[in-house]
Amino acid sequence: MRWEQLPGLLAHHRVAARLLDAEPGQLGETLLPCLIDTHDGQPLVLLAIDGQESRLLSPVTGGELRMPLEQLRSLQRGRVLVAHPAGQDDWRAAGYARAASGHWFRDLVGRQWRRFAEVALASLLAALLAVASALFVMQVYDRVLPTRADGTLWALALGVFIAIGLEFLLRALRSVVIEQGGKRLDLALSRSLFQQAISLRLASRPGSTGAFASQMRDFEIVREFFTASTLGACGDLPFSLLFLCLIAFIGGPVALVPLAAIVLIVLPSLLCQPLIARLAREGMREAAVRNALLLESVDHLETLKTNRGEGRALATWQRLSASQSARGLRSRNLNAWIASWTTAAMQLAYVASVIAGVYLVFAGELTAGALIACSLLTSRALAPFAQVSQLLARWQQVRVAFEGLDELMQRPVERPEGRRFARLASVDGHYRLESVCWRYDAQSVPVLALDRLEIRPGQRWVLLGGNGSGKSTLLRLLAGLFDPASGSLRLDDRELAQVDPVDRRRHIGYMPQDIALFQGTLRDNLLLGGGDSGDDRLVAALDMAGLGDFVRRHPLGLDLPIAGNQSLSGGQRQSVGLARLILQDPPVVLMDEPTAALDQNTENRVIRTLEPWLEGRTLVLATHKRALLAWAEYALVLQQGQRALDGPLQEVLSATASAARRDGARQEATTA
Repeated sequence: MRWEQLPGLLAHHRVAARLLDAEPGQLGETLLPCLIDTHDGQPLVLLAIDGQESRLLSPVTGGELRMPLEQLRSLQRGRVLVAHPAGQDDWRAAGYARAASGHWFRDLVGRQWRRFAEVALASLLAALLAVASALFVMQVYDRVLPTRADGTLWALALGVFIAIGLEFLLRALRSVVIEQGGKRLDLALSRSLFQQAISLRLASRPGSTGAFASQMRDFEIVREFFTASTLGACGDLPFSLLFLCLIAFIGGPVALVPLAAIVLIVLPSLLCQPLIARLAREGMREAAVRNALLLESVDHLETLKTNRGEGRALATWQRLSASQSARGLRSRNLNAWIASWTTAAMQLAYVASVIAGVYLVFAGELTAGALIACSLLTSRALAPFAQVSQLLARWQQVRVAFEGLDELMQRPVERPEGRRFARLASVDGHYRLESVCWRYDAQSVPVLALDRLEIRPGQRWVLLGGNGSGKSTLLRLLAGLFDPASGSLRLDDRELAQVDPVDRRRHIGYMPQDIALFQGTLRDNLLLGGGDSGDDRLVAALDMAGLGDFVRRHPLGLDLPIAGNQSLSGGQRQSVGLARLILQDPPVVLMDEPTAALDQNTENRVIRTLEPWLEGRTLVLATHKRALLAWAEYALVLQQGQRALDGPLQEVLSATASAARRDGARQEATTA
């Protein structure tokens, strides 16, 4: 990891950090302790400075040592990292004198204020230098030509050449500054959006992956808006007033012409904004639907083919494409009309300024040189407004894209701003549920409603019930992936929602029904959470999961390339999921149909090998397979999201068998 990435990473964990260009001896006590990067790659924590000696802590060894400041300076490489816990609101102050909460995008842009200040300064200097060419022409026509003073001509020409060169350099430097700032904004914005996407609560994630991907891709529209052309036009806009004032100073009433032209240039774009907004909104919605259809068709191509759905999918695609193409054509025609109108308005303004100036020349109130200077300054004054007119045509598309990104950033996340979670160093695995209810949204009926349930440490429970009875939902609640809509869900006498998500993931191992594989190698997919487990440990976990022989026989072994879920069979993917769980080594194990796709021999081997591994762990298992009941001691039967029966496994099985016999006898009697 790069040193510059540490402040952003620490900010995610509620630690305010910054990098300083300073030597250890220059740091005050308020900045200690701090982290110092060294040439050997082993960072040191500077605890204190006692005269010419430093007191250090090595994060690698954990030991404390003393070192002369001169030696520490020779070891130092680059900047030092100072950090402190981020400030927290105190309830005693309530809302008194509280600063207004920032907006995610405004905060990111605000960090580039130095760049914007540099752009504004460069724009001001470039605008001042741009006046030189107009003044040059005025002086040539009014003073050089009547007197044939070629010496004055070359003196003026030298000055204007210098001004043009400086203006060129300033505008080139301004573009570089804007692009550098845009790059930083691009990186910060993309990081914030992706971090938000992977931090979403499962209950608040978007329903369609394709539409969500299209929404994320709209980030490109917002990013491209903040480029040199856009910010350059905005930077030049305030200085158009300078040109207008100069026109008024030189030509007097001639300044009314560019003022009227500004209205003619900008007004059509403003009047067309509602139509442009509607076209942009509808077009982007259809683009999202098209993208969703494309991803769904490719991901489920086998289902599409076996059910002869290609024709229907193609017809839907053509309908969406035709509608989007028609709206796109209408939008492009409108933008082309606005661009043509802007060009015509600028030409008319130039001609009108010449005509108005000619009458002033006839009246003796203006010289010929001043007339030409005013016409040149008119073009300069209107150029930024012409660019703004084009930007207004794009603004609605940017606005719609930004609304989609803003909606994403407002979705609930696992780690809300200002929330401090409880840390758990260890977990016994004691669950207690009371009046727990969960639903998809506030208006829907409860998917799960449990009046009570207690799972003691080390107990092994199996969840039984038909499809849609709430088994998977209960497992997600126990894993902390869902929060109850009401009721109490406690782990070791602490509300599970209070526990830091990091500790939930570390202490609670959850294996879902569908095992997802990611682009990379088999080793990468086993170590999704990072770490440096050796190959022996990985292969041992695969042996327990029933995939070890396959890996040993394959020429690439753990370097087997994985390209999504199509690279391995369903049973092999489940073995990878089991191996991930084994490598995590959690005290609480939650499994949702862990052997549903395994063949009988592999399933029996997995049951035998995992039996000793599960010893002493809290286990909650959802299954329809009778063979997995060998792991369980207790059972919970769910019907329509509610507890129908629970208790020791054999008692529950006997009760359900008796109930099944009674139902069968009742049906036979009814049939007879």
